[in-house]
Amino acid sequence: MSVAAESVLPEINRVHGLRYALRGRCVGGMQGGAWLLADSEGRPAILKLQVDKPGSRRPWTVLKAVNRMKTAGYPTPRWIVAGVSEAGIRYHVQEFVEGEPSSPLTADTAELLIEVIERHTGLDPDPTNDWSIYVDSVVGGHLRGGSRAFLRGFRPPGDDLLAAFDRVLAEYGPVRLPAGDLVHGDLNTCNVLLNDGRVSGVIDIDAFGSGTRAIDYAWLLREAYAMDAEPEAVRRVRRAGEAVAGPEVLAHCVAATAFDIVRFQVRHGPRQVPALLQRLRRLADDLSEPL
Repeated sequence: MSVAAESVLPEINRVHGLRYALRGRCVGGMQGGAWLLADSEGRPAILKLQVDKPGSRRPWTVLKAVNRMKTAGYPTPRWIVAGVSEAGIRYHVQEFVEGEPSSPLTADTAELLIEVIERHTGLDPDPTNDWSIYVDSVVGGHLRGGSRAFLRGFRPPGDDLLAAFDRVLAEYGPVRLPAGDLVHGDLNTCNVLLNDGRVSGVIDIDAFGSGTRAIDYAWLLREAYAMDAEPEAVRRVRRAGEAVAGPEVLAHCVAATAFDIVRFQVRHGPRQVPALLQRLRRLADDLSEPL
């Protein structure tokens, strides 16, 4: 569902005593929406909007957690205000940061993203949102209508992908995912901005939670295969991911994101699905062999 910023911004300004003007919609993104704002002195900011969902974390609680991360030195933009409109639209306004997405993933950009993920160590701003539980649920098929069930209904290519990852996971046996780290929840090259060769901001952090940073490595490794990144970039991401808690934990997390991304792509880019399935099969095969 598309949300019009024009209908929400006046309420945000009124409720919070602000004077932002709309400057246009940000380019990119398949979910939700982001708009460029400017205050009365011309300083830019970003407005993010999405339909509020029952049971989701309250945006003002998220704001406090994000700003605690910012204070601790994590390179994410500060949230200025957050709330829910009278029409049930979640919103937050965050600082604008200069930068471009860190794509494509190269050996050099991989090192920068690895440095970002390593800063997740022990930074646990919201233990109530446990990504490790989610990963276990996806891999085990415990979520009703989840990605494993979706892939079973997408056969035969869905069954083939499930079988490929199940073989890898069976070789390792049961795993217990560590906890205590920050998990971004959508760590990819589009969400890490670079400026003059340095990380200027980690954005789209709304889904953050607790768990193991191996989850973010898994998301990045899946992207590397899906986008056919250069081999050295792939090796560096995988090596760093396996160093967190072993290859078995990384493989477990990769399986979850592989299942999820197929479901997402079927909805948002079905023509890319055959190539994606082929690359994810290669990822499963590679994980069955030592690095």
